[in-house]
This record gives sequence, C-alpha cells and structure tokens, in this order.
Amino acid sequence: MFPALLLALFPYAQQEPTPLTVEEAARLAAVHSPATRQAGFAALAARYGIREAAGAFDPVFFADSTWAYADRPASGFASTFFGSSETTALRGEQGIRAALMTGGSLSLSVQEDYTNYAYTPAFSPEQSESNFSLNFSLNQPLLRGAWALTATQGLRTAELGFRQSLASLNQTALDGIQQAVDAYWDLAFALEDRAVKEFSLNLAEELRDVTRARFEVGSVAEVELVQTEADIASREDALLTARNTVHQAQDGLRLLLYGLEEDEEWGVVFETVSVPPTPVRAEVSWEAALKESISSRPDLKSLRFQVAEKELAWKVAREGIQPKLDMVAAGNFYGQDDQVGAAFSSMADWDFPGFSFGLNLEIPFANTSLSGTERRAWNDYRLAVRQLRDQENEVARATRDAVRGVNYLAERVAATRKASQVAERQLEAEQRRLREGASTNFQVLQFQEDLVSAKSAEAGARMGYAKAVALLNTVRGRNWNGEKSSPARIPEEN
Repeated sequence: MFPALLLALFPYAQQEPTPLTVEEAARLAAVHSPATRQAGFAALAARYGIREAAGAFDPVFFADSTWAYADRPASGFASTFFGSSETTALRGEQGIRAALMTGGSLSLSVQEDYTNYAYTPAFSPEQSESNFSLNFSLNQPLLRGAWALTATQGLRTAELGFRQSLASLNQTALDGIQQAVDAYWDLAFALEDRAVKEFSLNLAEELRDVTRARFEVGSVAEVELVQTEADIASREDALLTARNTVHQAQDGLRLLLYGLEEDEEWGVVFETVSVPPTPVRAEVSWEAALKESISSRPDLKSLRFQVAEKELAWKVAREGIQPKLDMVAAGNFYGQDDQVGAAFSSMADWDFPGFSFGLNLEIPFANTSLSGTERRAWNDYRLAVRQLRDQENEVARATRDAVRGVNYLAERVAATRKASQVAERQLEAEQRRLREGASTNFQVLQFQEDLVSAKSAEAGARMGYAKAVALLNTVRGRNWNGEKSSPARIPEEN
C-alpha cells in the first residue's frame, strides 16, 4: 500500500531512467503485451477443444446390476396348493459402447439373469433359473447424419477453431509489437518535444532578462517587458503540457512491455536511446507488398479458417435435409441353466444364436426446421466469404497507405529539417536586428515560436518515419524490423 501511495504522489521519483532500445521494447512486448497474453490463453483453450471434441469417439464402459424381491399371493389353480410365492431376481449387464466416425454407434455387452422361486407352504423345492447372453448392436444412419462428414463435424470444427486461434494469436502478437514500437517512438517524440519546449522557455527568459535590463535604463518601453513575460507564461503552459504528455507516453509503454503485476513496475522510467532510421523511400512497390500481405498475414489466414468452418457447417446442414434412414442390427448368443456359471458354459457352445436386422425411416412433411437450418448455414458461409474479401480489400488499402506513408515521411523529414535550419537562421537574423534597434520583442518572440514549431515538426517527422517503416513490415505479415515472423508461443500450463 505504501509503495503504491508513493508512486501516486511521486510517479517518477523512485528510479533512475532506464535506457531502452526499440529492439528491447519489441522483445518485451512479444511476451508481455496484454492482447497477446489474452490471445495465447484463447489458443490454449482452443487446443483443448480438440481433445474435448475427440472424446465423443472414446469407448465407454458401462455396467448395471439390479436385485429384486417379490412376495405375491398365489392365484388360480396354484392357490389350491400354495398360499404365496417368493421371487428373488438378480440381473446385471456390463459392456462397451462407442460412437463411430461413420455416424453410427456400436455396443457389445454381456447380460446375466438369475431368478429363484420359492412357494409357501413348501410342498416343492425351490426352483432357480439362470440366463447368460452375449449381445451386440449396431445403429448406422444411411442418409441424414450418415458417414464422416456429419460424424466428425465437431472434431473438424475444433481443429479449424484451433488453427484460427493460432492465426489470431500470431496477428495479435504482430499488432502488439507494432503498438509497442509506435509507443516507443511516441515516447521518444514526447521527450524530444519536452526538450524543445524547455529550449523555447529558455529563449524567452533570456530575452526577458535582456529586455528588463534595457527597460531599467529607459531604452525600451514597459510594453516590451510585459509582452515578453506574457509569452513566457504561455510557454510555461506548453512545457507543462509536454511534461504531462511524457508521463502519458511512459504509462502507455509500460502497459505494453510489463506485466504490471507489482506496483513498483509503474515507477520504471524509460529513456529512449535508439535513433530513428535514415529516411529513404520504400524499397518495395505496393503491388509486391500486397502480394506478400495476402499470402502471409495471419489475420487473413484466420478468416480463411473461418470460411472453411462455415463451409463445413453448411455441407452438414445440406446433408441434414435428407430423410432419416437408419440401419439397425442386433445379435446375441444365449445360454440357460439353473446357475449362472452353467448358463455361461451353455452360451459358450454357441448353440443358441439370435439375430435381427431392420430399417428406421422418418420423413418430415414440411421439413421446415432442417431446410431453415441449411439456409442459415449457407448465408453464414456467404457472410464469412464476404468478410474475407472485405478484409483483403482493407489489407490492400492499408498496404498502399503504408508504402505511401514511408515515401511521404521520408520526404517530410528532409523538408522539416530544412524548415528548422531556415527558422534558426531567421531567428539569428532577427536577434541581430533587435540588438541594432531595428526590431521589436514581438517579432523576435514570433521567430522563436516559428523555430520551436519547426523543431517539433522535424522531431515528429523523424519519429513518424520510424513508425511508418515498422508499419510497412507489419502490414506485410513480417516482424516490425522486416524479418520473417515466427509463430507466437502458447502459454505454458500451470
């Protein structure tokens, strides 16, 4: 609690600035980016979805046992000799059943029955009867719900979902790294812009000191001094804004690079040490970049898996419109004696087999529900295809914009650097004129503002170019530095 309070009151007083390169920022973001960690857990869950779906075909052992007792009064002819009858029965069944990848189901079991009869008064001995049977049954759809297309839909959907989640994880990782790179250069700009605002304030304060000295000797009017002090107040406000922007940029970068599980991590202060790359025009045409984007971008791969999933659902729904026609088959081998063991021996001779075969047919009159399901699945499939196509168009737009952005900002860096040099020469010339009495504080202050604006624009152009180069690589499905992207890692299990 106390460290958190200190961080709230003095957010940058705890640690010395930590030098940070853009490469290190990208490495940390690949591991700790919040969106990437969430996508990693989603992929881990989807991987277990495959196991869950495959479990539908796991064989199942089943067993049941029933004991029953009944004491009933004798009736009819038996009542002449017996007052009542007692029946004790014990029944059991054990076996294995499993769903088949053909859409059917298979069951194999053994069944035991033992029944004991006793009469009161006991003019005759107790009687017992035991039955033992080996049973099997098969249910196989022939039309609706038949064969692997329908039977394995859940498993294939889970597999496609896992692939889709992996592609989403890879895209999220690329986007998270791009966000971290952007945040790094945003912080670099904020730090440089703060230095520019401090430079601006120093210029105005130096001019105020000179103006005050001249005012005290009566060489300038008081309005010149007041005007300078008013400008200083405005620049102090701009400096406060720049400092707050630095704090915000620091927080944004911390959030992307750290897990922020501990309060102390909020106190880390970054010092950007990487230099923006030398501005050059893009080395790749937008056509070549788009070709690479279409084949490499994970988000497009994810949508292609979604299309495959919706197509599978539609094909299954289309098959589901057919009538239901199931083949059923059953068989058993039967043995009977007074004891279960003897009944089993009798069954093992295979002398008493039994078999049955049949067909079950169902034809709905209107078939409204199933036909509606097919139409809904068909339009879901069309929607997925449309979404893929629209995303490809968006990727094309983003790729064209990224190539233009690199070229535009490469030229803008040169233009803003030239504007800074000209603004600096203008200020120096106007300061000389002021010393010669040919200018006023107002004009000097204006040229100072022009220089400050030019320096900020130059810094923004340089950082913007660095972000644009990384973005061009990201939209092509590469790492931010142009290297081929590698699959993101799924979190380890606890």
